Amino acid sequence: FHGTTMAQISQESQYPLGTIYKYFSSKKQIYHDLVMEKAHELGQIFLKITRKGELNPVEQLKASLLAQSKFYRTNREFIRIYISERSNIDAVMMPQLNQKINQMHDRMVALFQKIFKQGMEQKFFKPYPPREMATLFSDISHSASWDALFLEEDEEQLQKRLNMIFEMFTKGISHNNQQEESN
Repeated sequence: FHGTTMAQISQESQYPLGTIYKYFSSKKQIYHDLVMEKAHELGQIFLKITRKGELNPVEQLKASLLAQSKFYRTNREFIRIYISERSNIDAVMMPQLNQKINQMHDRMVALFQKIFKQGMEQKFFKPYPPREMATLFSDISHSASWDALFLEEDEEQLQKRLNMIFEMFTKGISHNNQQEESN
């Protein structure tokens, strides 16, 4: 990002520099618009999943994890640049973008929180605080999806690994008798 010029962007994209400047005032603007577009795209994927009436809360969460991983892999180069540059570009150079992304993240966590509340009402989940469950799920989904960018797995292997991670999250990792002893 830092070493790239608008002329290089023009050359690589094969659009005349004047055309690029017609739509974007700077490479910061290109970055800003791309980040917002991708964040919105991922948010729409999550909304679509939660609006599917045939999925119960567990299925909605699992579909969200799988969709996020697919989104990360489909947008591999963008995700790598975004994650590596977020603290530098977003927080330092573009604080308004950072604020917008944080607000979108909060909306995503609120969406997951709603799923957990519904899941508790329907007895799918234990009555843990929904906000904390949503935050934890969001963090696990991001970490598992980020990790998938670096593993040399085919789609079947990835699916198995994500299913295992989801099961570990939803069912816990300790044996029942050990849980009972600690309670």
